[in-house]
Amino acid sequence: MPIGTTPVIDTHVHFWDIERSDLYWMTPELEEQLRPLRRSFSPEDLDAQRQAAGVDQIVIVQAARSAWDHAWWFSLAERYPWIVAVVGWVDLEAPDVGEQLDRYRQHPAFRGIRATAENVPDPDWLASSSVQRGIAAVAERGLTLDLLVRVQHLPHVPRLAERFPTLTLVVDHLAKPPIASGDLAQWRERITALIPYPNVWCKLSGLLTEAGPNATAETIRPVVEFALEHFGPSRLLWGSDWPVATLAADYLTTFRTYQTLTAALSEAERAAIFGGNAQRVYRLAE
Repeated sequence: MPIGTTPVIDTHVHFWDIERSDLYWMTPELEEQLRPLRRSFSPEDLDAQRQAAGVDQIVIVQAARSAWDHAWWFSLAERYPWIVAVVGWVDLEAPDVGEQLDRYRQHPAFRGIRATAENVPDPDWLASSSVQRGIAAVAERGLTLDLLVRVQHLPHVPRLAERFPTLTLVVDHLAKPPIASGDLAQWRERITALIPYPNVWCKLSGLLTEAGPNATAETIRPVVEFALEHFGPSRLLWGSDWPVATLAADYLTTFRTYQTLTAALSEAERAAIFGGNAQRVYRLAE
């Protein structure tokens, strides 16, 4: 259901086929924690929940890294009108990264790439010359770069923003603040360092999962209010992080939690967070 005239857009949805997708992050040590996610998740699983929440459109964000997955995501965008964009994956260090990006750009739903620093042992991976060469290829093509980072990776984000001032950077899940431990001082310091860079955006997503069992709106309120205070509604986007978010809450509960936390904002501000900013960041038709 639109907020005013702006459609509600979920900027962070994953789909995978448990038999075919390259789910590199489902490692043996996370076997028990991720057990509920060890099945396929498709648009058919989400559609009724999306409609019940009043979400008009969604953006697929990579949770796998194979050519098969990309072809499947693109086919889903062709079949379901409410899937309006795909943020995919390439090996940013590959010699042919530009050619890979050009192939994906042939599909009208392709909007960008996600750099998965969280899944690389080297905390300085984003600063390596080989990765920065790949990021340059993303920037040259006018694509968006989502960043799957944690607090330890955040010092590299301002440097990327400076080196690539025309590149739209999106920090997924507010860089996963350590809500469960409550030790947020370093996260506050490092996320605040992103404020001077207008090409950096942040997603209000994945926070209930980071907060741990029995998390509620009040549990994550401190980090959401901090983001609202320092970035303002004009640089924040909402995303469900479904189905990973189901480890903490169902889709409707997740959506309503973020609505509760933004209830004091004006209609125009909520429209920006829940749709308008997504249109700008992912270059979607109004």
